[in-house]
Amino acid sequence: MNRLLTIFAVVVIFVVVLYFSVSLRPLLQRLYPLDYSDIISEQARLYKIDPLLIAAIISVESRWVTTAVSSKGAAGLMQLMPDTAVWIAAQTRTDFTEDDIFIPEINIRFGCWYLNYLQEQFSSLTAALAAYNGGQGNVRQWLAENIWDGSYENFSDIPFWETRGYIKKITYTWNIYQKIYDYQWEE
Repeated sequence: MNRLLTIFAVVVIFVVVLYFSVSLRPLLQRLYPLDYSDIISEQARLYKIDPLLIAAIISVESRWVTTAVSSKGAAGLMQLMPDTAVWIAAQTRTDFTEDDIFIPEINIRFGCWYLNYLQEQFSSLTAALAAYNGGQGNVRQWLAENIWDGSYENFSDIPFWETRGYIKKITYTWNIYQKIYDYQWEE
């Protein structure tokens, strides 16, 4: 019954959009906000990452809540583990205290630096994203033991259900961001 209602609602929305030429973009932008666009754009350019991927990561990780802390202790917009943030600060020679993890500029900069680092360590963006969520050691083990080949096509082979779900959520959310914000980004 719920499935029929969902299908009916989608059909009604589709008809309204076509008939009245109503744009759903403003509604979708409220559901998928894009805050800190200047910081994201700057860091995306610096680390050669699609800014809309960064937005998708923030949306999935923290829902844009700067003070978000996960049950495992990951913190800030891009949900960095405090020890990872301290390590990134050392690698980038940045003065850093644990409270700085909640400052959007620092959190986004560190998150982008880390994603760039992971992309250099792994053969695919999907593997880098899996490492961002499930840990570098786990991904290295899965790849070394041929449990997973690192490809998006075979992400269902990832042993951690949470990491499989993460890849799926990031991809879905990134696709939405590309559809509703693609016109705002300059290359």
